[in-house]
Amino acid sequence: MLQFLLLPVVNDSSLETMLEVPSKHPSIKNVELYLEVKSDGVVESAACSPLMANPGNSSKRQRMDVPLKLEKGNSNGWIEDEDEEDVDIGNGGDGDMTDKNPGSDAVAQVVNVTEGNNISHKDLNKDSNSGVSKPCLSSLWLDDHDLRVGLYFRDGDELKRAVDWCSIRGETKCVVTEVGKDECMFKCVRWKCKWSLGAARMEKHGLFEIIKYTGPHTCCLTDPEDFKSEFETDEIERVVRDNPTLSIAELKKWWKEKFSYELKTEDMKAAKIEVIKRVFGDWDQVFEDLPKLMAAFHSSNGLLVDWKFDLFPNPKFASFCGVFWAFAQSIEGFKHCRPLIIVDTQDLKGKYPMKLLIASGVDAANKYFPLAFAVTKDVSTDIWRWFLTGIREKVTQRKDLCLISSPHPDIVAVVNEPRSQWQEPWAYHRFCLNRFCARFGAVFSDYTLKDLVSQAGSTSQKEKFDSYMKDIEKKNIKARKWLDQFPQSKWTLAHDSGRRYGIMKIDATLCYTKSLFAVFRVYQLADHVLTGYVLLMFDELRHSFEELFDESRASLNCGDVYTKPVMDTLEEFETSYVTYVVMPIDNNAFKVTTPSTNNEWIVQLSDCTCTCGEFQRCKFPCLHALAVYKKLKINPLQYVDDCYTLERHCKTYAATFSPVPELSAWPEASGVPTLFPPIIPPPPPTVAGKSQRKTTPKTTKKKS
Repeated sequence: MLQFLLLPVVNDSSLETMLEVPSKHPSIKNVELYLEVKSDGVVESAACSPLMANPGNSSKRQRMDVPLKLEKGNSNGWIEDEDEEDVDIGNGGDGDMTDKNPGSDAVAQVVNVTEGNNISHKDLNKDSNSGVSKPCLSSLWLDDHDLRVGLYFRDGDELKRAVDWCSIRGETKCVVTEVGKDECMFKCVRWKCKWSLGAARMEKHGLFEIIKYTGPHTCCLTDPEDFKSEFETDEIERVVRDNPTLSIAELKKWWKEKFSYELKTEDMKAAKIEVIKRVFGDWDQVFEDLPKLMAAFHSSNGLLVDWKFDLFPNPKFASFCGVFWAFAQSIEGFKHCRPLIIVDTQDLKGKYPMKLLIASGVDAANKYFPLAFAVTKDVSTDIWRWFLTGIREKVTQRKDLCLISSPHPDIVAVVNEPRSQWQEPWAYHRFCLNRFCARFGAVFSDYTLKDLVSQAGSTSQKEKFDSYMKDIEKKNIKARKWLDQFPQSKWTLAHDSGRRYGIMKIDATLCYTKSLFAVFRVYQLADHVLTGYVLLMFDELRHSFEELFDESRASLNCGDVYTKPVMDTLEEFETSYVTYVVMPIDNNAFKVTTPSTNNEWIVQLSDCTCTCGEFQRCKFPCLHALAVYKKLKINPLQYVDDCYTLERHCKTYAATFSPVPELSAWPEASGVPTLFPPIIPPPPPTVAGKSQRKTTPKTTKKKS
């Protein structure tokens, strides 16, 4: 399908630019020049006879409106009102002209400008009889002049195109700030720029007329790359403002259909992030928008949501305390993950500082699986009880779960409460080793001791663990006693019994929750508010489900059975230069040694254990177990835990997300009162001391 770009030609300079297009842009094969001229009332018969003799040569492939308003104020034209009919542009041959209405004095001519056409642009402004230059009359505003009061436009769309063209030419950006049926107002997007334009449809002629103009721009020019980005953002905003949950893929498809070229994924993503900030950038509006957004997610995608608020004396109103949510797709996918949940928090900055709580599972590829979320005004024992209870009641009732968290006293208190479903045998509580060491370091400011605690916690061999503990005791007996107050199964890998699947650190071992937190940090730097967080997080979640499902299904179709961690271990064993010597001890036990070292390990086939600890830690054969299986010619994959199969990985992300209604169709949240911002407690009073004495000179200096 051919596409044309309409640009006005109003003087010699713009005509020369048009004539140079074929040579400078070889991809453009066809350039056409459309002329509008006004009859002076004297028409020679010779000039019109070919057309009048053969009217059938006319072809209605274009239409052009005769000028409704012609303006003076430039070198080529003057103001003159005309009421004329539309004309059809002929295509019967060079110089052919046709008039749809014989009574009209308007004449139109089409000139095809290609490399084979030798047309002197000087001749285009000359009358064929006298050779005298005639004024160039155009119904279009002149592109080499700025907009001004008094210009007429057929409708608001034509005015908008004119403003857009001036913006592109001047590398500025304007937005419509007020739109009515018969009026519109434009302003520059830059703060403090005084440029503005107002137009309205006038009854006397029915056209849009510029009635107010303040210019030129008082802001700085935009960098071309920034202008391109702003243009993309402005175009996308028109769509996202109506439907903010459109996916990046859907937006890219829309862009391709509208502009006939594809926008890069990263550019589309950046533009949408900026649009979400524009549309949902008001913190005080958050508490009105967020309940509707959650209700829209509930109606379209089965979102489970629970609100926490403090009612006012009038129960129709309340102060926001928190919101808990989990998507049905995540709840379904968690059934195919290993029995492990990791919880963590993140600060959300803004006008109303809040806390983000994330609960994650771990999928077959050793990546975090987003399970449940909450945003609260603070974190306390009550908040942790509410969050962990929500997971147990709304998300999963699986037994033998392992909960990994910070050793924060609030979490420990909730887990140890009577009738808690996070106690054994329903669940097994474990600490993040990094957070545990940080808490130890807050009590004992000795880096060497802290490093010994980290090594004691991370080793999977009990003999090494005992050795580290003895070293700690020798250096500081109080440090050893402090560690002894915590069960060793809580913070050590050697005494974990395989509950935590080798995961010792919340934010370093795996990647998904870490990436989610990174995403939120990016949103904070961009000054997003809570509604924007949730919308963009939904984008990340939906995209991850689609991408990981496609990857796992493709691997299954290729005949693969297990995920990358298992296959990497097998490849490491096959390509290893280390030689293992296997010696049987009894029917189920084997001693594995390496000739180059004095190290030895004992592999128990019946228990699926190795003294290195890796077999029971990760629940698939370590290198020493693989050496035994190779010696006995046993298929090692039968000893791999089912949680690592590609089939499970595929099922984890098999659930699909449904389209979310447009913004105008978001329902009201049932059972949720009108929410107001959270009540932020005042900061604690300043304690007299060094800090107070230090601030005194600064205050004095500021006053002076």
